[in-house]
Amino acid sequence: MMQSHNAVEAQITFPSEDLALAAADRLVGAGLIACGQIARIASVYTWQGRTERAEEWLLTAKTTRACLTALEADIRAHHPDEVPQITALAIVGGSADYLDWVETTCKAPD
Repeated sequence: MMQSHNAVEAQITFPSEDLALAAADRLVGAGLIACGQIARIASVYTWQGRTERAEEWLLTAKTTRACLTALEADIRAHHPDEVPQITALAIVGGSADYLDWVETTCKAPD
């Protein structure tokens, strides 16, 4: 299970399912993510000094380190939030075949 690879998991939240699906379609189509899963979540956070609650949609995307800059630029260009959540988590292990698929599917722009 442990091997050297460049796969990461990006997490991006959206205010609607439609926006999350559109982003996933766009990012898969551009080769910036291998796949994305979308789930409805409840968020509690501080914004401008106030505690907020919101229903959001979380896009969990499998990608590579090399694609993260372009992925972030795409999200910032299309996202309605002033400060969208865009995070990336290291994948410390997994199926070698799956991680290889992620790495060969994602294409960082030149």
